[in-house]
Parts: sequence; C-alpha cells; structure tokens
Amino acid sequence: MLAIVAAPVLGVKATVPIVSVAMIVSHSSRAWLFRKAVDWPAFWMLFVCAFPFIIAGVLFYVELSEKAVALFLGVFLLITLPLRRILAGFKITVPRSAIGGIAVPYGFLSGMSFGVGMILAPFLLGAGIVGEAMLATVAVSGVMLNVTKTVAFGFSPLLTMELAGLGVMLGLCTIPGHAAGRWIVRRTSIRVHTLILEMFVSIGAVYMLWKGVF
Repeated sequence: MLAIVAAPVLGVKATVPIVSVAMIVSHSSRAWLFRKAVDWPAFWMLFVCAFPFIIAGVLFYVELSEKAVALFLGVFLLITLPLRRILAGFKITVPRSAIGGIAVPYGFLSGMSFGVGMILAPFLLGAGIVGEAMLATVAVSGVMLNVTKTVAFGFSPLLTMELAGLGVMLGLCTIPGHAAGRWIVRRTSIRVHTLILEMFVSIGAVYMLWKGVF
C-alpha cells in the first residue's frame, strides 16, 4: 500500500528503493514484537536461498527504464489480485525443504517489486509454520530482505542518502498506522476489508500501467 501511495509523489522507479528503507523500520517493529516466536531454521533456509536472487532482482531493476518499471509493477499488481485468491484456496502441504525452493522466485521478485510475501505464506503454512511463528518468521525475513535491497540499491544511483532518509521517515510514519489499521480491521468485516484493499491495489496497478504506456 505504501508503494502505491508513494509512486505518484516520488516517481515510479524511485518508489521500490525508498519503500525498501521504510519497510526495514516497519518490519522491525513487528519482528521485535514477535521475536520469541521466530522459526529460525526456516528463516535461515529462506534467507540464504533467497539472498543471491534478491541481489539479481535489484540489479535487473536498476537496468530497467522508468516506463519498463511502471509496466512491470502494474502487471505484477494486477496478477497479485487473482493469485492471492487462488493461493488462499489451496491447502498446500510441503516438506520444510521446499522453503528453499520457493525462496528463489520470492527473492528475485522481491528484489524488484513489493508485496511478494503473499506467495510465501501458503508454503510456510504448508510446512507447518503457523500462527505467531509464521508472522514472526515473515517479519524477520522482511527485515533482512529489505536490508539486503537497501544495501544493493545504495550502490546504485537510485538510492541517495537524502532518499534513504525519506524512507526512514516514511517507515516511522507506518508505526502509528499499524494501530489505526488494527482499529479499522476490528470494525470491518473480512469481506469488506479485502474488497477495499483489492480496489486500492487495482487503482495503483492502473496508475502504474498508465505511466508505463504514456
């Protein structure tokens, strides 16, 4: 959601690097909250296998033109809408070793986009990582993923110190937003909440595609 809101203000291509910095702050607060529930073997398997592909995704992203980035992000956001529903409808059962396999597409797509955690959750659940353990493991993975992206983008012209500082400020602003979001979720049905989010993502996807074409 943050990336969709930030893109019209910051520019499409600058959005992913800046949001990566912001997400370090956002995920860190959740990781600290659930720190005692982290499944560390699963986390290390995921991160070690994903690491080189995160770097590859960042390098690929850096070389893309502004319009190509906008088209990619627009198409990716549109794909996530039905994909989330499809994955939610399957009860996937996998061995824990499969986490290393899903880390490959997870790492590459995460390196050049955002919101890829949805493809990770069904496989963690299928490997028996549920409840707070899943929330904690995803949060810690999100911290390390975005630290890796931030360092990699820092070696490119896309992430200056000024933009990194802006990312930190955005991340700090998300902390009170967590509380506001919890208040809204508790007073909104799951169906209505999901429809609102999907509408928001659809608008963001259309904007990205428009920037990529025109």
